Amino acid sequence: LTPTLSPGGEGESCTVARVKKRKVSPRERIREAALIVFSERGVGASAVQDVADEAGMSKQALMHHFPTKERLREAVYELVSERLRDELPRAASALVSRAHDRYHTLLVLARFTEHRELSRFLVFELLERPEDVSAWLRAEAAPWLGLVHGVVEQSKGRPEGFDTQQHLTVLALLMLSQSALLPR
Repeated sequence: LTPTLSPGGEGESCTVARVKKRKVSPRERIREAALIVFSERGVGASAVQDVADEAGMSKQALMHHFPTKERLREAVYELVSERLRDELPRAASALVSRAHDRYHTLLVLARFTEHRELSRFLVFELLERPEDVSAWLRAEAAPWLGLVHGVVEQSKGRPEGFDTQQHLTVLALLMLSQSALLPR
């Protein structure tokens, strides 16, 4: 997950401004733009032209790289997966360290409040296509969720009958929902 930067020029989102400054490929610019647009309205209510406008290119240029809206959706999932793969090893290292407050690390694991577009995209996807989000989470997050589950299970002072899996699910949904509701 990348740090939030200040907004770009007038009418330009901070993510697209950051991508343009890095001189990235058109595919990367399109993926970032799709994340922004889909996080504002959901995939179903978004038009490919909206993504092209956000990316600063023609619809035809965008469709050269991603011929369908479904392929754009898949590209956003790939982008989210890449960001999680970058962030989660650092968080996992902190979770298993005795020098850190491990539960605090768990609370900031996803750092959703710094990445509202990612949170909003996932919330829309949970509403529109819950089965797809569940499958994606099983594929991408299973090893990390297992690690977090183990850390919480080893924690001292848990009440009798404490359901770790339920606790983590509620906590994750709370973080995701809270960050998705924050103003942009």
